Amino acid sequence: MPNFERSSLNQKLTTISLLSTATALLLVFAVFAATSVGNHRKDEAMQLATYAQVIGATSVDHLVLRDRKRATATLAALGAQPDIASAVVYDRHGQPFAHYPMDGEWEAEALDAVDATALAQANAEGQRLLSSRMRLYVPIRDGDVQLGVVMIETDLVATWLDILAGLAVMGLAMLASLGVSVAMAGRFKRSIAEPVTKLIQAAQKVSASQNYSLRIAHQRTDELGQLIDSFNTMMAQIEDRGAALLHHRDELERQVGVRTEQLEKAKNAAEAASRAKSAFLATMSHEIRTPMNGVLGMTEMLLATPLTEAQRNYTTLVKRSGEHLLVIINDILDFSKIEAGKLTIEYINFNLWDLLDDIHNVYTPQAAAKGIGFDFDIANDIPVAICGDPNRLRQIMANLLGNAIKFTEQGRILARVRVAGEDTQSVMLRFEVHDTGIGISREARARLFEAFSQADDSTTRRYGGTGLGLAISKQLVELMGGAIGVDNAPKQGSIFWFTVGFDKRRVDPDAPGHRQHTLEGLRVLVVDEQETSREDVTQQLQAWRASADGAASAAAAYERLLSAARAGRPYDAAVLDMELTHTSGLALAASIKADPGARATHLVLVSPERLAADPVQRRTAGVAYQLIKPARAADLYACLAACAARLHAPASPAAATAPVTSSPAAPGAVAAPVPATPARDRQRAPVPPAAATRPAARARTRRVLLAEDNPVNVEVAKAMLESLGMEAHCARNGKEALQAVRDGSWDAVLMDCQMPVMDGFAATAEIRRHEREAGRPRTLPVIAITANALQGDREACLAAGMDDYLSKPFTQQQLGTVISRWIAVPLAATAHHDDVPPRLPPETAEMVRRDAVNRAALENIRALSRDGGDALVQKVIAAYVGDTPRHLATLRQAISGEDSGSVRRVAHSLKSASANIGATRLATLCKELEQLGRADSVIGADRILTDMEDEFQSVRHSLHAMFEKET
Repeated sequence: MPNFERSSLNQKLTTISLLSTATALLLVFAVFAATSVGNHRKDEAMQLATYAQVIGATSVDHLVLRDRKRATATLAALGAQPDIASAVVYDRHGQPFAHYPMDGEWEAEALDAVDATALAQANAEGQRLLSSRMRLYVPIRDGDVQLGVVMIETDLVATWLDILAGLAVMGLAMLASLGVSVAMAGRFKRSIAEPVTKLIQAAQKVSASQNYSLRIAHQRTDELGQLIDSFNTMMAQIEDRGAALLHHRDELERQVGVRTEQLEKAKNAAEAASRAKSAFLATMSHEIRTPMNGVLGMTEMLLATPLTEAQRNYTTLVKRSGEHLLVIINDILDFSKIEAGKLTIEYINFNLWDLLDDIHNVYTPQAAAKGIGFDFDIANDIPVAICGDPNRLRQIMANLLGNAIKFTEQGRILARVRVAGEDTQSVMLRFEVHDTGIGISREARARLFEAFSQADDSTTRRYGGTGLGLAISKQLVELMGGAIGVDNAPKQGSIFWFTVGFDKRRVDPDAPGHRQHTLEGLRVLVVDEQETSREDVTQQLQAWRASADGAASAAAAYERLLSAARAGRPYDAAVLDMELTHTSGLALAASIKADPGARATHLVLVSPERLAADPVQRRTAGVAYQLIKPARAADLYACLAACAARLHAPASPAAATAPVTSSPAAPGAVAAPVPATPARDRQRAPVPPAAATRPAARARTRRVLLAEDNPVNVEVAKAMLESLGMEAHCARNGKEALQAVRDGSWDAVLMDCQMPVMDGFAATAEIRRHEREAGRPRTLPVIAITANALQGDREACLAAGMDDYLSKPFTQQQLGTVISRWIAVPLAATAHHDDVPPRLPPETAEMVRRDAVNRAALENIRALSRDGGDALVQKVIAAYVGDTPRHLATLRQAISGEDSGSVRRVAHSLKSASANIGATRLATLCKELEQLGRADSVIGADRILTDMEDEFQSVRHSLHAMFEKET
């Protein structure tokens, strides 16, 4: 069909004639073929039925008398018919009684049944349409009694040949008819195709030569003749109009030439005057700026010298006047550049939200100083990354906002940004500045944007100014392809507005922040125990058209997330506060991600700087973004917009985004696809209060479970926890720790990784499994404490279900810092003895260098005691001296038995204990022995153990000598 549409008219007519004739002939041929086949088969069936009835009537007596010979002789009479292939007479039991032919080449088969139904089915199979033979079964009856069945089969080959011969003759006749039809159609189609061809050729010639005098001669009176007459009439009309247009064009060119000459003279004169004025303004502006810089510089230096109070006041007034004069000079210089046509517009990619935020930060203090409000209202569909001139845009906004603050005594100022129009190539933004100031009269608006003009004379005297700011703004807006104007506010004040277009094609589509997704319809859960901050964030999310709910506790948040997931409407994102009672936002995040139903929720963690989680903790807990308090609403919007972008994007591994952190030092430092500095809020929204506004201490004492088998480490860690204001309980192995967690309520667990009976990894896995089976959220922080410091140990602990990692030996400040990430520490370790090196008496300094024990470690332990006495140090040393020989003996047995696992475990425990009391060299030897155990080897362990035994004796003597000297 596409080829038919593109073919010529001649070809179309030929095709139509050929197809119509061929279709009719094919239909006739099909009917003839079907009729021939049906008639031949009908004749053969009637002939077979006649033969069968004759043979059946003849064979009645033969079947009654069981005379096979006579029955066979009757069938032999069929030999006179050459097309009869075979015949059989069956008795009433379906067994062959006689058959034809008798030469043995064919042997009849028995019939399964001889009733009417079986015979009808056999006749249907024997008379198939395309079969080369036809078979007929007829019952042999004597009255109402069926004596048998006669079967006659004929060969149809000759019949089919007759049919094919007839069809061949018919086909030849059809082909001859088709040829005659095509010949006759070709004779008549020329009368239609030739006039159309002449019209096409004439139209092509007119189009190529623009010769409208061409006409087509004809003598036709049909529709084609009317078409040719219409073409000739159209050519005549076009020819007449072309002559008239040519005359008018000549006259117009003459008039334009005269007026152009006049305008050229006027233009040259105006440009000369403008250049002289602009050159004067530019030169004078530059000349005045040079001495003004000297005046301001020397005034600044004069203020730095000793002056009387009156002299300082006079100098300050001179400096302020000079700065004001410099502003006026800068305005005049800009105006002169515009007038001279030397001011150009840049086209660079910049972040619009950053620019607006900077402007907001600059003018907020000025508005606050006058006691008026200042807010920004920025639509969420405003693009973040745009291409334009940020400096000129800043200058326009500065002029409008400066005027609004200057002319507003009370009320508020609102800066609003909206999308005025957008297509695939550009976006038009509308900026508005609403104020509640003095307003502008209708007469003043007509000259408001003229140079050196203000609203009225009284305004000029009261408020000052050159009147150049709005004129410059108007010129800049027009240079940027926009418009500027002013309207009266509905109640009081005025509304200054301007529109600026930006080219979207210049923006890099892969740049961060190029696409800002809306939050409309996004379901967000806000988890914060402080009702004020929770309500503020919830209201801000609703202002962004997100669906926001609040939760006042970790348990309520967890239950709400799971309920929403089970209901088939899971939350798209959750904003979690880090400081929660009994747990932390990080622990709650880990619980949420551990549940398959709520795992798809994107998590945003808001935490103080001191409790900020590191990247490994965030990744393990499933936190997508982390914001540092006080979090900007703009950064929160950017994080949620990135979540919305991933929800609407096709699922792919590349779509995953690593956790990021926003800090006050680098606000909005989030990873792609979030913009470098995220979208600002529509109105400067309330943000969650800073950490300083929260209570610093909790009334309830925090209970911490310490899972540690080394007695020295137990005493040191318990002392640290108690000095931090927490209640510590000890479990000697992982099994005891697991039982304690099941039986009691704990705020945190410090879990040693290497313990007998059950290690920390297995115990933590059981704790997490018990939480899942009980349907509880993962709110119990488990902090790993281990003497290992190898790469990958931290990741292994977190992968086992632990929430944080602390390497032994650790200080009280390090312990407090880690625990405070997960629970509120009653006594923050902000000032600690580690901050100042312990001061040793001069007489013991040399002994410390010689001794096997670092006395500073013992001073650290002593500082953990609330009374500052030696009881804690003596208790730790007694535990160490009493427990170490047992460890050494266990190591000797393990080395003798080549038990590398026991060597590694015992050496690991002794290493941390030795480091805690300051036995540095002994701890180093323990580390070497532990590494041998890790390598599943005990080669060389005897030598290391001997050195450890000798070093332990030195340590014990040093400890004894220290206490003797002090007592």
